[in-house]
Order: sequence, then structure tokens, then C-alpha cells
Amino acid sequence: MAELLGNARHLSPLAQEALRMRAVAALVDGRDCEDAAAMFKASLKAVDHGWAKWLDGGWEALAARPRGKHFGERQVVSGAEQAALRQAIIDYQPCSQGLSGQ
Repeated sequence: MAELLGNARHLSPLAQEALRMRAVAALVDGRDCEDAAAMFKASLKAVDHGWAKWLDGGWEALAARPRGKHFGERQVVSGAEQAALRQAIIDYQPCSQGLSGQ
């Protein structure tokens, strides 16, 4: 359990999930939020948030979720531009464009 103590933002998503589940399990067993927060060295806000998620969706609500943007979000080059670039790569060789290399 020593690996779960400290600042949870530096833990892996799975370790954060385990910490949330342990804190909520302590609440289910009858501990109050302050005890659970002190026991797992988490903020009271984080324990309250985990408890609210558990009340709304059960244990599944505490599971780690994928982070970051979904594939294709906020791309600089549009789909039509990507298609044109692909076709240019297929149609032209670097040496025909004055570039060295294959």
C-alpha cells in the first residue's frame, strides 16, 4: 500500500483507480470521509468525489478511463488535405521534386 500514498496525480491511472476503490470501500465499511482521506493521504474533495461517483454508478463508475484526445480530434490538416498529401506521396518520387533520398 505504500506505493499508493502521496500525490495521486503522479500515480498511474490503474493505481489511482485502486486508491479510489480502497477509499470508497473504507466509506462503505463505515468510516467517515475525513478518516478515509487521512488513511489514504488523499484530499477530502477527492474522497467526496469518489463517493459521489460510487453512489451514482457503483464500482464501475470508479474505473480508470482513457485520457487525452480521441483519434482525429483537432487535426491541423483536414481530411481532404490529408487525401491530397497521400496521393502526392503515391504519385511523385522525391528525386522528381528535387529532393534527395528515396
